[in-house]
Parts: sequence; C-alpha cells; structure tokens
Amino acid sequence: MTHFIGLKALRTVLVAGVLSAASLAAALAETVVAHGRPRPPELMVENGTVSGPLRDVLDEATAKIGMTLTWENVPFPRSLQDLQNGRDVIVPRVRRISDREPYTLFLGPIAVQKREVAFLGLKGKASVNKYEDLAALTIGVKRGTTYFERFNTDKTLKKVETTDDQTLVSMLLAGRFDVIATVDKPSLDSVLKAEKVTNVAYAPYEEAIDGENHYAIGRNSGLAKRAPELDAVLKDMAATGRVRAIYEKYKLNPEQIE
Repeated sequence: MTHFIGLKALRTVLVAGVLSAASLAAALAETVVAHGRPRPPELMVENGTVSGPLRDVLDEATAKIGMTLTWENVPFPRSLQDLQNGRDVIVPRVRRISDREPYTLFLGPIAVQKREVAFLGLKGKASVNKYEDLAALTIGVKRGTTYFERFNTDKTLKKVETTDDQTLVSMLLAGRFDVIATVDKPSLDSVLKAEKVTNVAYAPYEEAIDGENHYAIGRNSGLAKRAPELDAVLKDMAATGRVRAIYEKYKLNPEQIE
C-alpha cells in the first residue's frame, strides 16, 4: 500500500536534529509494494527474498522518481487480481494482451524477448510434432498466463489450470495431464533440476513468440498518476543501455533469455 511517514514522527526526528537532508528525502519517499515470483533467471525467490535483474531495474527506476519498494512473493494470478482491483502494486514481466488493457497500464517495455511456447511430457508418453497433435492430449497450463493466440482461444483443447511450475511438474508426474505448456522454459527447467526429474522431454513442436517485457500498474489504482514518469524512466534506461548493463551483471542478455 502507498504510504508516507507520519507528520508527528517526522517532527520528532526533526526536533531531535538527527535527520539529514538525504534522510529527509528518504523519509518522505513513497513506499510501494512490488510483486515478485519465481521466474528464473530474471526473478528468483529464496527464503522469501526476491532477487534478479527485473528487481534491480525496477528498484533503480523507482528510486529516480522518489519511490522505494517493498517486495513480496505473490503468485501471478493474485497479481492480476490486484491489478484488476486497483491495488497500489507494481508487477514485473506482464505480457501485453487485449484482455488486460481495460485494467492495466503497461510500463516499458524494457526489452523485446524472443521466446518459444514449448510442450513438456513424460518420455515416450506423448508426441507433439504439430499443433493438431494437441487435440488428443490433456494440457497443463498456468492460470493467468498467455501463450499464443490460437492456443489461448482454442476452446476444443483440454486444458487443466494450475498456479505454478512446481504444481505443473507434480501433476504431470502423477498422470493428471499429458503435457505441460510453458512460455518460461528456464523457470520450468529450474523446477525439474531441483526435483531431480529426468524422465521428461520437450516435444519437437514449439511456437515462436515475441515477448515484450513490461511492468504493470493497475489502471484504476492510486499509482496510475505516477505511471507516465516511471514509464519514461524505464524506457530511458532501456534506450541508454542501463537495462542491458544490469542484466549483464547476471550474465544475461535482456533480449534473449534461455
């Protein structure tokens, strides 16, 4: 929630003579909640702490306009709900699609990434060589995630929604569906590695997509009035190479996440 330091508390520290000019600016800074979630290698969550280049970029951008961020680990479906409900939150890595336009202001993008929608199944259990092969399968998908237009709007496909990659993997291994659809292979691969899952394989069929890397603010939130200046800062950081420099500290290319 957006908040400011109380005037009574501010007077107390001023009278005590312990607040420097820099400290006063920090005390008056607007504090905003940012949502993180496991999306390695761009976002990591360990012991409740969010890290990665997407955090670093937003921390730096918001500091330039007098904001400080409090990061929370929040599942993406709840982030979308908070954007819809006009909560004062900033959400990283939100794809811009028409269904989200009525309630979302998109900031950036900070990069346009080449991605693939891929399909993962148990070895030897499901064959997906072309789109039409999906019709015979049950497909695990993440709630709130967009894939590509044909897949998103195809009502004939049997899709089972879950909340995260770990649940997708567990349900695949339990035989709850035939394949997992993913736009986040690095994130899914990190779960497979952590769980030591080896009896799976990606299908030959993939669908290439362009993914604009946006941050999002609720259109009806109190933060909406700050969107133009934050958008301008993020775009300037991308244009001047600052975003690339931050990603390179993690040995990553902001336009090609593998």
